[in-house]
Amino acid sequence: MIVKTSRFGDKEVPDDALLVFPEGVIGFRDATRFVMFECSDDGIFKWLQSCDRPELAFVICEANIIVPSYQILIGEKERQVLKLAKPEDAVVCLILVIPKNPIDATANLLGPLVMNTETRIGIQVVVVNPQYSTRHRLFKNPDPETGEATEPIGKEDTGHAGA
Repeated sequence: MIVKTSRFGDKEVPDDALLVFPEGVIGFRDATRFVMFECSDDGIFKWLQSCDRPELAFVICEANIIVPSYQILIGEKERQVLKLAKPEDAVVCLILVIPKNPIDATANLLGPLVMNTETRIGIQVVVVNPQYSTRHRLFKNPDPETGEATEPIGKEDTGHAGA
């Protein structure tokens, strides 16, 4: 299948690469079909590209890379939508915001994406947890002179951002 994108041009992807979000994602309910593209050489970051809206793509990352202790509860309704038979078939990803200065990058811990690796069905869930934020910093303690992070991604194990 050919996926039209505003960032990457037309991309050919196998039909079995399609991810379906039956309810869309928050703010984009009409975007229900997505594919993933590698975003970084190390495979940590990925683009979640809409097949329905060429201009819509999110940078995502598996949640446990950003916050190793990150946990969410999936209700029965969500399990049914995902057709989730085994918890280990689910992968939880976070949508990232990468501003002009990447040291200020953040992750949305309150709106994770949950995808069933077997059925290729996904949903975005709303998490209610006072420890989590929609703007969880990926890097903390920037050096005041260079602006470089002194502690990179994955070192933060609570939902609180350090600055």
